This record gives sequence, structure tokens and C-alpha cells, in this order.
Amino acid sequence: MNAQISSVRNGASFGTELAAGSWATLFGTFPGVTQTVGQTPVGTNLAGVTLTVANVSAPVYFVSTTQINFIIPAGVAAGLQPLQVKTGSATYDTNIRVLTAAPGIFTQDAATPPKGAVLNQNFSLNTSTNVALRGDTVQIYGTGPGAFKNAITDGAGAPSSPLNQTKSTPQVFVGGVPAEVSFSGLAPNFAALWQLNVKVPTQSFITGRVPVVVFMDGVSSNEVAIFVQ
Repeated sequence: MNAQISSVRNGASFGTELAAGSWATLFGTFPGVTQTVGQTPVGTNLAGVTLTVANVSAPVYFVSTTQINFIIPAGVAAGLQPLQVKTGSATYDTNIRVLTAAPGIFTQDAATPPKGAVLNQNFSLNTSTNVALRGDTVQIYGTGPGAFKNAITDGAGAPSSPLNQTKSTPQVFVGGVPAEVSFSGLAPNFAALWQLNVKVPTQSFITGRVPVVVFMDGVSSNEVAIFVQ
């Protein structure tokens, strides 16, 4: 990689797996960049910073002197692709490997496994003191599921009607038990945010801090935890 770009990571798991249409985080050194946070819809120029993948302009949501958060354009083909960053004073080039799916689940702490970005059935945040019940449907948030049934406008908030579902059906394991998935698609009004509605298995041993893993097209996500009673 170029000396000023240290790594490009999955925006949820911070693993090396990347997919088109997903969030990614670029780490490096970008002198002169003013730390700035964008908004939805996510534009392609933030504080004078632009980024392309396979020569396609990418939405940029956050920039600083050490980090850039962006969305890999949905139309980028799988394979080794060039990535270029331009700031007000310099241009940086590297290559990234894009996969057909690269599931990552957003996390909320640094435990092992970390607490996942999960809402309970009543839409409250899942925590150790606000647990899900066995048999409830929880919402798990991530990025990188691969293709969707309907076309995506890069950086735009996803529609609420019709919901844009993933082409493939994920496999979700909660405490090692296959869990029923009632929805897998883009979270309405958010850009590139993958939402999975998952029924917590009812087995009695599914209790406490429970590990969760998602597989999409045979690719595993990072492991996170939810709290169940």
C-alpha cells in the first residue's frame, strides 16, 4: 500500500473483507484534512476530500487526518480494484479486494465477543440490563451483505416502501443455534445499513451473554454478543 494509507477495513467488523455497497474505513495519514462528519444522503465530497473505487466516486461520510469512512459504490465488480483518495493537497492510491459478500456486524464495546449493535423487539437497545427474551425478534445491524433485489443509489437513504431486501438469505446462529430470519435488507432511511430481523431461539441454554454470527454466501461475519433472558 501507499505509505500514507495503512489499511482499508470493513466499516462494521474492521476485518479485511470488503463488499460493494458496504461501509468501509480507511486508515492512514492525511495532512491538512479538517475533521468533518457528513449527513444522509452521503455526498461524494466532504471537506474537500474525494474518493473513488474502480474510478467510481464513493460517498464519504467522515474524514480526519487519520481516518476516512466511506461507502464502496454498489456497482463495483468483485476482484482487485484501484482506490484513490484526493485531499486539498495530495493524492493517495492503493488497491482493495472486493468480494461478492463481506458481512460485518457493528459493535458497541471491546469485549470478547463485543456487544453487537442490536435492538430488542420493542426497539430499545439490547444491553446487559435491557435484555431480549427467548422467542423475541431482534434487529441486528451490519454492512456488507452483497447484492440487493432492487437498485441502490449510492449514499441515499434506503426506502421504507418497498423495503430493499438482500438477494441471498443469510444464515444466523445465536448461541450456536440456527435462528429464523424474517427480514434481511437495507434499514429504511439509512445509507448502506444492513438490517436483519432475527428470532431468538427458545432453547433454555440461550441465556446471558450469547454469541451471534452471520453467514452470507458462505462468508462469516465477526462474532458479536447479545443479552438474552
